[in-house]
Amino acid sequence: MYNLIKVFLNDYKQKNRKSFYLNDLEKFLLEKSGGFSAYHKKGGYHGLYEGLERLLQEGYIKPMKTVGYNGKYPPLKLRWYVTEDVITPRWKSEDILRLSDLLDLSTYIKYPRLQTDREWQFILRIYEFLQNRDWREWASCEERCLELFDNEKFLDPKEEPDNGVIKRLKLSYEDLKMKKYGQMFVYWNRGVRQIKTAIILENHSTFFTFKRAAAKGYDLFGIIPDAIIYGQGKDIISSFAFIREIADIGDLKVFYFGDIDPEGYMIYKSLKETYPSVNISLQLDAYKNLLDFGKSYPIKKAQNMNIENLNFVISEFTENNYHETVKHLKRLWYANRRIPQEFITYEYLRQPTNT
Repeated sequence: MYNLIKVFLNDYKQKNRKSFYLNDLEKFLLEKSGGFSAYHKKGGYHGLYEGLERLLQEGYIKPMKTVGYNGKYPPLKLRWYVTEDVITPRWKSEDILRLSDLLDLSTYIKYPRLQTDREWQFILRIYEFLQNRDWREWASCEERCLELFDNEKFLDPKEEPDNGVIKRLKLSYEDLKMKKYGQMFVYWNRGVRQIKTAIILENHSTFFTFKRAAAKGYDLFGIIPDAIIYGQGKDIISSFAFIREIADIGDLKVFYFGDIDPEGYMIYKSLKETYPSVNISLQLDAYKNLLDFGKSYPIKKAQNMNIENLNFVISEFTENNYHETVKHLKRLWYANRRIPQEFITYEYLRQPTNT
């Protein structure tokens, strides 16, 4: 609601209006929210009240003293002034100086509008944390945000639109000893204490197929994996950070096998670029076998046809002398066709020529 009110105020400033009626603001919010139900979900009147109170603290607006209240609770003035752009600093220079040994407050000095009571309370908590940082333990982002900002979802712009204090102070997650944990991926371990070889599969059904075959001791296209990971499509790009919790990445070899289509290529390229310290490569023979089925389907769902992703994938095939495979991959790309990895079934894997 706070951001919508700011849009309303900016519109008024552009029209050189010096004040606004509360009723006009409420009509604007209802319209922009898409009706009363959506307005209520965004916080309704309570959200309106909190938004105006916050903008009042920040110096954007001030109530008109000569008019009455709206008769609701909490009460709000019926008419408000839109303030000029020149804002007088609210924080004492000696207080800013006192905290400057650990914090960079230059952004707040440059933009006095940001000098709010709310922001100052956050800064005091961050300063206290930094004073004791050396003996504090690492925590998740959610845990640290609850401690410092009273909201475990503070870094989620949907939950907290004005959450830029960390950025304004030029602090990193490491400075605040907090980690952003991705969603834990689903994986199967064949019973080893140290995982040294793993296969990531894009789709759910193929994960169960490979898991079933691996449990029987089948050779999966030249690989006997210690672990099989369900990538859940592109979610693996963020969730793969969990790999450090289950394996020593310095002694780990990871193979990726996904659909033969633009999205599958994008996932692989993103994985490689996001986790450069992990040894990740394509499960080349799995792709070759998938192509050997000789079947493909039109790409019906819109996918990002980024040629860089294709080139990234085929370069690995080329380096390993899979030249015929590269030709097939290019033909499929330019024909806008795909091959789902579900062609590789358990029945196929248990054939003597594939085990």
